[in-house]
Amino acid sequence: MPRHLVAYLVQKPEQSPFLLASDLPRLLPAIFPRPEWLLPRPYKIYFQDEGAPPVTGFPVLHSEVLRDLDTKLDRWLADEVKWQLKMEDARERARNAFSQYVSMVVKVAENAMLSNLLADYHAVFWLAHSFDLSRHFINLPKRISLVDTQAAKNQADAIKYRIYSKWAAEMREQMTRLAARLAPILDGEEERGLKFFRMIQDNVLILTEEFVSPDLRELRPFFNGYLHRDFFAFRDMFERITGQAVDLVKRDVTFHGLVGLFGVNAEQGIPVALMLDQKFQEVLFSQPSVEVRISREEREQLRSLSRRLQEYSVLNALRRGITWMAQLPNGDTVALDRRTGVVYSRATRPIDFGRPGVVDPMVYRFGLMYDISAFSQTLGDVARSGRKGEFSAYRQMLLFQKKLATITDRHVLQFEKFLGDGAFYTTRRALRLVMAAVEIQRFYSEMRRKGFAFNKGLRVALNYGYYRLLPLKGTPDSPEHVIEFYGPGVVELSRLTTGKATKEVEEIQAFLVAHGYDTNEVSRFFAPLATGADMVDKEMHQREFYAYVNANGHLVNEGIVSSMSLVSELSGELAADGQQLHRIQTPWSTYIGFSAPIEEADFVGIKLIGRVQLKGLGKVEVAELASFNRADVTHTRADDGETLFSLLRQEFHQSTMTRTDDELVARSTRESRLPAQQILVCTFRDPLNGDVAIYLGEWDPAMDSLRNAVKLGESDIETRLGLSLPITTDQLGQQRARLLESYIDEARDSYLPSIPMDSVRALPDLRLFLVGDTVELL
Repeated sequence: MPRHLVAYLVQKPEQSPFLLASDLPRLLPAIFPRPEWLLPRPYKIYFQDEGAPPVTGFPVLHSEVLRDLDTKLDRWLADEVKWQLKMEDARERARNAFSQYVSMVVKVAENAMLSNLLADYHAVFWLAHSFDLSRHFINLPKRISLVDTQAAKNQADAIKYRIYSKWAAEMREQMTRLAARLAPILDGEEERGLKFFRMIQDNVLILTEEFVSPDLRELRPFFNGYLHRDFFAFRDMFERITGQAVDLVKRDVTFHGLVGLFGVNAEQGIPVALMLDQKFQEVLFSQPSVEVRISREEREQLRSLSRRLQEYSVLNALRRGITWMAQLPNGDTVALDRRTGVVYSRATRPIDFGRPGVVDPMVYRFGLMYDISAFSQTLGDVARSGRKGEFSAYRQMLLFQKKLATITDRHVLQFEKFLGDGAFYTTRRALRLVMAAVEIQRFYSEMRRKGFAFNKGLRVALNYGYYRLLPLKGTPDSPEHVIEFYGPGVVELSRLTTGKATKEVEEIQAFLVAHGYDTNEVSRFFAPLATGADMVDKEMHQREFYAYVNANGHLVNEGIVSSMSLVSELSGELAADGQQLHRIQTPWSTYIGFSAPIEEADFVGIKLIGRVQLKGLGKVEVAELASFNRADVTHTRADDGETLFSLLRQEFHQSTMTRTDDELVARSTRESRLPAQQILVCTFRDPLNGDVAIYLGEWDPAMDSLRNAVKLGESDIETRLGLSLPITTDQLGQQRARLLESYIDEARDSYLPSIPMDSVRALPDLRLFLVGDTVELL
């Protein structure tokens, strides 16, 4: 049963006056063959304030393609009306206009059908285009009257449906050809698209009427021009049968009770939806007083129209679920009617029938991944302890997962995937993610104190990045797809969770020993790596949860870490909420934090811990998150106007400047191997956003290119390089050492691009400085 569609229709009773809400679970499968397969599924559309309740429907961009299609339809109908009124000079124009319109419709429908991966975009296209078709067909009598007033009085309805029949015949043939052509590519998906199109075409009403009211008066042209029957005779018959039903309710107690079984209050009369219900008609027509007063032909006519109107109600409710949108130059997605002032979430991806694929399968989300340390090892230990110990560990894991679900539900996190030793969640706000991570960590600590079998530690990673949606087939008997996330966002989270540093060496050692190599020989072979692989910060390891970047530049995560992309988004959210920031001083470091509405935790603190090279990814800036009690730390209010992001940068660079001499010597020794002695500084105005940006790189005169180019934005110019705008030769001279250090730090162990100098010279407001022993303006 299509529960999602039932819930959607129940929420919109004003758009489906011919449906009984209580009868929808039975009615939908009776009207539509496999409704969950045939009909498009509405989904949630979030507003700019994502905490507000979302609406349900289809977000459709009112694109240039749809406007152009509407223009071609309008042009064809204008010429076709003249041709139908026997104006010979319009014949060729009508033929050409129709050909152009049909060609474009088929092209857009093909794109939508080929894009049916994440949703049924083909069905949504026909629902969207039916808006234009119904509006134009309703206005055809006016078009006819502008050309021939006499014909408008006598033939308007007949001409309207004659034109519709021409449209329907041609489109049926074209869509059949399209489905046959795409069959080898779509592997059966084209059959669903073809069935939906034929259904709305056969219904007629959905393509020729914008709305049908409960008194059915909009059906007069349909009766006269399509069915070729007297509408007023039908209406009299319908009112007569309704009156007989009302009389039965008043005088027959049994029939009164039967009406209540349909979910209708008989005291309030007989609604038109009940009169159109075929089950109710069977009950009504079986009553002797009614059976003798209605002919067989009238029964069949009522049954046929009832099914058509019920089908129309469902399709029209889906059509009315289309939310028309526009996109502003700044990237905001807003309601097409600007007067409403509605702005939608920046994560909204409106359906654009003019672009290949219709919707980009890339989404931006805040992601959380946790990993229980030494999970496989603990499972083996538990299994060897006997069935009693194994069952106890299983019950503990059930309790852990149950509490975890409570935490994630409270913070509106979407469960995406269970990973065996962890799980992956997403959400749309950074603050929710941070609070959930802290609560999960504190709950794990509580479980460990109570004797949790999986007590080797919990690692959590947070990020903000882009993911691509991959639809996978669900159960064999269901048309629904399971949507999986994949892409750089997932990879980054998994790398941040585990660190992926020394474990690779350990895995290689274990592999060699398992394949027969002598353990002592393997250990001696890898001994030179041991001095670097196990550079442990003993002070950090005294904490229950911790994260740091060791002297080899490897991430050690036994706590909560986050990419700086998430910290940047969190900084914006805190600033928008007016959240007071604090400097939190601990025995081992300084954090920037804010008040935490979490039991037994007063602050959430964040510290930038450095840049790490993660396997398969470039260098990533990483921050550590931790929760603190007020009594355990010293805290002071940060200056008003400062953002979390800028304070973290300041604190990180201040701590960098106070390193010990030994650390600086060791760093300079490592960096002396790098070739960059002179770098070219290119300041320019970024064409993408108009902000000032710079390139740092090594100028190769022979190739006339900028090698190992690093691009920094306006915020990094001040926080990382200590430069203010506009950049001058004097400033670069004063910050020369810091500039070279930042560039070397960025370039170390990274594969950076080379940029042709021709491309650099074409940048707006370009200024070039050569920084070496001296600074030279070129």
